[in-house]
Amino acid sequence: MLAKFSVENYRSFNKKLIIDFENIRDYKYNLDCLTNGLLGKMLIYGKNASGKSNLGLALFDIVEVLTDKKNGMRFNDDLTFLNADSDKKVASFEYIFKKDDHYIIYTYEKSTFDTLSYESMKIDDLLVYSYDFKSKKKQFDHLDILNADNLNFDYFENNLPILRYIAYNTSQKEDSIVRFIMDFVSHMLWFRNVNRNEYIGYTTGSEDLEEWIINNNEIKSFETFINKIGDVHLNLGVANVDVPGMPNKILIEKHKNKPLIFSRVSSNGTKALELFFYWGKQLPNVSFLFVDEFDAYYHQELAINIIKYVKKFPNLQAIFTTHNSSLASNSVTRPDCCFMLNNGKLTSFADSTQRELREGHNIEKMLRAGEFNAES
Repeated sequence: MLAKFSVENYRSFNKKLIIDFENIRDYKYNLDCLTNGLLGKMLIYGKNASGKSNLGLALFDIVEVLTDKKNGMRFNDDLTFLNADSDKKVASFEYIFKKDDHYIIYTYEKSTFDTLSYESMKIDDLLVYSYDFKSKKKQFDHLDILNADNLNFDYFENNLPILRYIAYNTSQKEDSIVRFIMDFVSHMLWFRNVNRNEYIGYTTGSEDLEEWIINNNEIKSFETFINKIGDVHLNLGVANVDVPGMPNKILIEKHKNKPLIFSRVSSNGTKALELFFYWGKQLPNVSFLFVDEFDAYYHQELAINIIKYVKKFPNLQAIFTTHNSSLASNSVTRPDCCFMLNNGKLTSFADSTQRELREGHNIEKMLRAGEFNAES
């Protein structure tokens, strides 16, 4: 699990921004918002251009560093990678993972989107390794902990991450630290509803959602999902077509007098549900989920249903960005799982007020009144 994350001098974040997943209050309700003793199901609020999307990209930079699991779209470039107001020449990323009773601190710096300048790993207070990619200065005294003390670095590619090199060139036990981190990162997933199947992590390539539903015999499952979660009443089927430029099989809505082509008549909200259904099938295997603008096309009741659906996956850490104040309800979440991003600082609702927030408080009303917007 991810216990803490920080980023500095990246895109809109000039100063260090920190997410502490261990900053949990002693609330006795909505325990399903927690994941193995850490913050697990989180909502992030903030004004437009406050950096919510940039935060998701920062969190998922490690996917670009350690894996090839991306859909080919570039969400970063050298022009926007470093903060435009900072004099620093590198962006800094730190991921603190918790494994059993140990903390693995994985840190790296990059001067451009593709260029590493520094990397290190610590386990608790022990520095396992560090490497400066410019000066070639290294400290490899404890690589034996990673079963990498005999690894030959003579042919090491200068910009290849050390951790990735170790993972690809050593034999690792099932419960090893290297496999733990690589498995976690390779199962991270970022997507957003405002564009069709735009994602980072978890897999490679791109699939047509409708073709996937048809080819995997998920039509009835999809119908049940949208009818239950979205409270709509569709009767779906498949039709064979012989029209140039169209697939051989398409989804249809069955009606009394004639069928309708699903892709042509479905609303933006239904299409967003189709996307969530597709990725929702992967959630049992996802380690960390970030859904940007997840409720852009959702009615507030549908957005609540989506949150409740994700809470059913106890081993998943998930973050949703939103502007929907109705989600900030103690019937859905809790104040330590709701955050406000303001001027480059992320603060939970519980830490944004002098009040002792209780289950009976109307968190939505307090949010609308600006209770959690105050500068700290």
